[in-house]
Amino acid sequence: MDNTIRITGKMREAVKLPMCGKDSQGNLYEVDNLSLMKNGRRFLPVMGEFHFSRYEPEDWEEELLKMKAGGITVTATYVFWIHHEERRGEWDFGGCRDLRGFLETCRRVGMQVWLRIGPWAHGECRNGGFPDWLTEEFGSRLRSNDPGYLKEVRRLYQKIGEQAAGEMAKDGGPIIGIQLENEYGHCGGGPSSQEECMEHMRTLKRMALEAGMEVPYYTSTGWGGGIVVDGDTLPVLGGYVDAPWAEHVQEMPASANFLFSSYKQDENIGSDLKRQESRQFTFDISRNPYLTAELGGGLQPTSHRRTYPWPEDIEAQALCMLGGGANLLGYYMYHGGINPEGKETTLQESRATGYNNDLPVKSYDFQTCIRESGEVNESYGRLRRLHLLLQDFGEELAGSETCFPEKLPESPEDLHTLRTTARVNPESRTGFLFINNHQRKRRMEERKDAAVKLVFPERELVIDHLFLKPGSCAVIPFSLPVGEAFLEKTNASLLCRLGSRYFFYGSKEVCENPFYQWRGEAGDVVTLTEEQAARACRLGDALYVTEYQDSCLIEQEGKIYLISSHAQEKVICYRAEGGPKVFTVKAQETDVPVRFTPLETDAENRAGSEAVGKAAEYCEYEVCIGAVPVDKLHQLYLEADYVGDRAELYLDGRLADDWFTNGETWHAALKRFDYPASLVLRIYSSDSPIPNPYDNQVYYDLPVEKGCALRGVKAVAEYKTEL
Repeated sequence: MDNTIRITGKMREAVKLPMCGKDSQGNLYEVDNLSLMKNGRRFLPVMGEFHFSRYEPEDWEEELLKMKAGGITVTATYVFWIHHEERRGEWDFGGCRDLRGFLETCRRVGMQVWLRIGPWAHGECRNGGFPDWLTEEFGSRLRSNDPGYLKEVRRLYQKIGEQAAGEMAKDGGPIIGIQLENEYGHCGGGPSSQEECMEHMRTLKRMALEAGMEVPYYTSTGWGGGIVVDGDTLPVLGGYVDAPWAEHVQEMPASANFLFSSYKQDENIGSDLKRQESRQFTFDISRNPYLTAELGGGLQPTSHRRTYPWPEDIEAQALCMLGGGANLLGYYMYHGGINPEGKETTLQESRATGYNNDLPVKSYDFQTCIRESGEVNESYGRLRRLHLLLQDFGEELAGSETCFPEKLPESPEDLHTLRTTARVNPESRTGFLFINNHQRKRRMEERKDAAVKLVFPERELVIDHLFLKPGSCAVIPFSLPVGEAFLEKTNASLLCRLGSRYFFYGSKEVCENPFYQWRGEAGDVVTLTEEQAARACRLGDALYVTEYQDSCLIEQEGKIYLISSHAQEKVICYRAEGGPKVFTVKAQETDVPVRFTPLETDAENRAGSEAVGKAAEYCEYEVCIGAVPVDKLHQLYLEADYVGDRAELYLDGRLADDWFTNGETWHAALKRFDYPASLVLRIYSSDSPIPNPYDNQVYYDLPVEKGCALRGVKAVAEYKTEL
């Protein structure tokens, strides 16, 4: 049989690492070479990046609750130095920059935090987060043990420490981890000597501790030769489904991120800034657990590359990392945002500041699970299927052996060989078969009645009756206790459990003929469709299934709310016992009129004499919005259907938001602008892209029509209704 996986039943010897800490309740957090541990038990967290300074503070709570409902247990966030000390000596921790306020909100909603304190952050921020005055003064001495530079970093860390005082886990706060620096040794970084770089990282950790930032875990990025000090920091890895920063305008080759492998290193991360073509790990992989912090939850468009992450891409990459042995799923980004106002400059990455990319001035949407606007993407529900599984079975997986098949795909272009792996817990003998039948921008073979043979030392088990459509993936359990019953094998993916009731899902073919082989009595199982599972949200002791994939459920102050653009929606509720109940949720439908009129511009004259006989550089429209009944709706989005290279929204002459055309319809949240009566929408012609070194060409994944015109606008109402 081609598809054979041999299971040894053995586990690597567990060796504790010198890194631990207790929270204020006395819970002990530790780590060994296999996984993170809490009170001696393994756990597998799910971490999602959300930048507090790129979002309005009045909405932090609700956005964090959306993340929790999506299965995120830890939020990671950068502290961008330039956001807080753009002018030397003038610190700003107010408004969206209020770090303490954000940490208090995380504490209140029960979200743990991994604080990424830099000092260099990247994050598509100007100078990688360094203030201009710092780069001008220190130049090549940045990111080194230069005494003058360290003096400035010490000031930064002390300020962060003051803001975060009382918010460490040991004090009852949410901060469980600290990341030092970012991509250090891979994307630039001080001295050329690896030992000097190691010493710099040790120095940063000492300074963080001196500033009061004492937590159970410390990490540093480990890909591409990134500096990791064994025992002082844990390496975190990552992977993106494409590379919008790549220095060309061609399609990327098929990515190996859609193959199963151990300790995956994505060579494309930071390829625009990396110091050399390829570098080995600076840490001992046998001494460190496989943790991730930058699995692309999306892709941020650049001026020259408008890549698009399909939901299948995002789900399949995460599943491949998990199936390959990852014991922390960390997404960058999980929630998009919008850049704050700068005091001296705009705050985005650009060629003008020495980078290889131009980013939107305002938008940091990232096309991710929760958009810049706050709307949930299809990838939100697809990833939540994995996260629900990890909430219930993370301990089993974190303590498992990862086993790869005898026959592996020859390359990412091998669309025939079955892509699979198994993770088996050597103590419980429960296992999970991971299958990926998706390769970005390729079409895999359809699998009808496929099978995988698992060969144990004492027996064999064939997982059969598998049906896999092109673009799909699965996590299929075997040897699984289901309440008092025991499931030998199935052809359905495992979702979660409520008491002794277990929920599975699969394709239409699987749902019509689900296969469950029991040892003895059958257990209590519910089989959902793939689409239902992607709309399933567990809150409290119930599993809710929304009617629409772009709807979201949250639990706030003991109540459950549906956030939806649909005024009426049915929600199915499952509990541990009894049949499903259907709720019909109704809101008062609201229609806000929107109209637009062209404005005269001098764009053609402004383009200079060379523009004579050519189309205008841009066109402008006044967009007028009718009265907004704020008591009847939760949010209002302006949906703009236009053709052009990019678009900008102006409020009272100030740039409020912008968008790089990527083939999607642009949604701008209007509540953050206090529902203005009118806006100016500027659209730049496809013939006037931001100049780039690639003959001013732009790469698109989605089909994009060229031109310079607004075809239509409308207001999309969103409702928040108690269930």
